[in-house]
Amino acid sequence: MMIKLPQLTMDEILPDYGYMNLYEFLLACLAPHKEDYPMFQFKLTDHMKSEFFEDVEAMAVYFKEELGMKAGDAYSLFIPNSIEEVVCLYALNKIGCIANLIHPLFPPEAMKNSVTYTKSKGVLLYEMFLHQHAATLKSIEGLDVIITSPVLYAAPVEKKYYIRPDEKFMAIANATGLEVKFFGDILKKYRGQKTEGLYRSGDLTAVYMNGGGTTGVSRFIMLSSTALNAVTKNALGAATPSHHKAGYYAKVLALPFFHAYGLCGGLLTTMVSGWKSVPMARFEADEYISYLKANQCYEIIGVPNMYRKLLDHPDFEGEHLSHLRYAFAGGDYVPIDFLKRFNDIMEKWGAEATLMPGYGLTECGAVDCINMPWLTKPGTIGKVLKTIEAKIFDEEQNELPLGTVGEIAFTGNTLMKGYLMPDGRLGEGLYTDENGKQWVLTGDLGKIDEDGYITFVARKKRVIIISGYNVFPADIENLLEPLPFLTECCAVQGFDEDKKPIVRLYIVLSPEADADKLEEYKKTITDMCATLDRFSVPRDIRVIDALPRTRLEKIDFLKLTEQRTEDSKT
Repeated sequence: MMIKLPQLTMDEILPDYGYMNLYEFLLACLAPHKEDYPMFQFKLTDHMKSEFFEDVEAMAVYFKEELGMKAGDAYSLFIPNSIEEVVCLYALNKIGCIANLIHPLFPPEAMKNSVTYTKSKGVLLYEMFLHQHAATLKSIEGLDVIITSPVLYAAPVEKKYYIRPDEKFMAIANATGLEVKFFGDILKKYRGQKTEGLYRSGDLTAVYMNGGGTTGVSRFIMLSSTALNAVTKNALGAATPSHHKAGYYAKVLALPFFHAYGLCGGLLTTMVSGWKSVPMARFEADEYISYLKANQCYEIIGVPNMYRKLLDHPDFEGEHLSHLRYAFAGGDYVPIDFLKRFNDIMEKWGAEATLMPGYGLTECGAVDCINMPWLTKPGTIGKVLKTIEAKIFDEEQNELPLGTVGEIAFTGNTLMKGYLMPDGRLGEGLYTDENGKQWVLTGDLGKIDEDGYITFVARKKRVIIISGYNVFPADIENLLEPLPFLTECCAVQGFDEDKKPIVRLYIVLSPEADADKLEEYKKTITDMCATLDRFSVPRDIRVIDALPRTRLEKIDFLKLTEQRTEDSKT
């Protein structure tokens, strides 16, 4: 049964983050929990808090003493959700260094662009990825490469130090002349050692998050520890029990950490709460449900498509749902009828949770406004969290009256430092108003009502969100531009027969193109787009005589973008 807990404000629950880095903030939040407890579970194997901090210390020694990394240096984590990724994130943060979080499905060239643009000192990746990336990694001069095995933390602590890398993957590295180190060997070598951290460094960049599409070079968002701590404290404030035995509650972390929603709303909030983190390398409904059954899960977060897969699974329902008190959804619109379906199941099994839609973007930590069970308005994306302010701007950044549709903008202490620029400029990507206050312009249209609730209306910027992943049409169009059988093309958002978002591509054939080869042309297009990632592959390719134009002769992509019908709109 659900343990009834007092509902306190965020300020009563968590310490003031001040200028703490992520590592300091975690220590401060966990200070009341003197006991050791299972901090992580991987493949149903528990790992204790003491073990986690010992591993963080070992990796911090490695980065600082062996690699000679200094404050402001970056290291790339090119790996799905894993304990290794979390260990390295906090180890780097302790010594003032930056974790560059890379989408693990990036193809080799995009990975290389990310590593070189951020001037990363090295890369952490799974050993089975070597076959695809070894040659590219070898081409980057002076790069440190650490590999790890998915079975490392699936083993108990006393055995993990003796797991060896798979010989077939090592053979791939050897064949290319790539020198690699094994994560377990580093832990064993520096076990029990410590190094001095760089404290009170919350204003330094903690992570680089790629927000520029699948090319890996468009935009790198710089988020500081202070901003991430503010997001965490905002998100946790009213939704976290303040008095509980550490490790009693668990949270299954299926959203990727390279995505700000998964990092902030998933990992960081779980860590500072004293809950057990259950990271998943990729979402699979069967596995997710098995973790719900094996643990006392108090809260779940996800994107609508994840919830759909869970609700459609025959084993989702059961007594294991009775512990759930909160369920949050972001990344896409949640239809009213879907909310009712989820909430009815929760009520059936005695859970207090109701599905609460929210909204955010990476540039300000991805958790910006949210509905709560006691503070909600159907059809909206909720109210902004405590330290965030929202306004609706017109095209000249003038504030619009309540109820008027315009561009959603946010300000507050969760804002990014800006986009990473080669010349070191800060603040790039932020709008500064006449009072010197900086804002993030979301590129999304919405309105604010008299009660402070925000309604999302439409996307102004050209971005397609599929299962929580950003797909940038320009990446697709630029890739296809050299094809001789195309005059031009335009990628927009469409929907399949199940009303799920897809990439729809409109193409104008060149005069020399052979109409009888259309299917061959389509295959060429899909094969090329697959080199970006699977979400960027057009699921619907349509031939059009000419693309529509605005009065300024720009392609009018909004005329081609499919809008949802009233029962399924975003």
